[in-house]
Amino acid sequence: MNHREQTKEVLGVIDVGSNSVRALVLADGKFLYKDLITTRLGEGLAKTGEIAPAAAKRTIDAISFFAKKIDGFSPSAVYAFATEAVRSGKNGEAFRQSVLVKTGVLLDVLSGEEEGEIGLLGALDGKDGGIIDIGGASTEISAAKNGKMIYSHSLPLGAVRLYDGCGENEEKLSETISRRLPEYGQVPAEVDYCAIGGTATAIAAVDLKLVKYDWKAVDGHILTVSDIERNLALFRKTSVKKRISCLHMTPKRAEIIVGGATLLLSIMKYAGISSVRVSESDNMLGYLRKKVFGEGYEKK
Repeated sequence: MNHREQTKEVLGVIDVGSNSVRALVLADGKFLYKDLITTRLGEGLAKTGEIAPAAAKRTIDAISFFAKKIDGFSPSAVYAFATEAVRSGKNGEAFRQSVLVKTGVLLDVLSGEEEGEIGLLGALDGKDGGIIDIGGASTEISAAKNGKMIYSHSLPLGAVRLYDGCGENEEKLSETISRRLPEYGQVPAEVDYCAIGGTATAIAAVDLKLVKYDWKAVDGHILTVSDIERNLALFRKTSVKKRISCLHMTPKRAEIIVGGATLLLSIMKYAGISSVRVSESDNMLGYLRKKVFGEGYEKK
């Protein structure tokens, strides 16, 4: 973290993603609190184009819980942002208003490019490189070189959307992903990439054979194409129940890991990326860097 983040102020941020709601409390360059609740906000979005009432309620309850939790740290400011499910859902604005009325939390709905930039800022702290951020309903690839963003694209396809549309059917997953990947165009291959988000961290945890999740062990772990191929084969031959009991995944992640891992592997092969470094620093920290500390990359 740079000097601007060594503030004594206590800052809170809530990330309303398409699979999970996450919260972070930061002060003096240190994480005071970090947690997530999987609410699957993007559930059914691929089929209906709308946020489902049950998913909305689960998510609003989680936002309310985190808002109260963060309040216990007496923050000087609390920020909240939402991504693809709210961005693309036909009733996204209605959901945003409902969140405000029921929790008092005002959601900043990010564009796909903004989401890519805060992922870069979170993982790379303004340095050169790239990120692959597989979310529940979208996947961002962004890259920076010489302090400038040289590439950024958000594809409205993620682990939850793939699960809803394809389940674990290998043929359906392959067809759906291969049909959409060309939308990325020419992805820069001359930068080093980080992988952020729950898909990447879950694969890393299994690759490390962790019985209990340890973010310090996961952070910085390198995954090669062959590592991901090996773990994907393991996921495919293991039931959801055994992924939970034997591979120590959370239940909701165990359900969607095949689609997420297939997408990550497919992107790396498409873009000619041989390995990625898994980063625990992601768009929540990046959001604070951009919105609070005024950091960012120059646009190409």
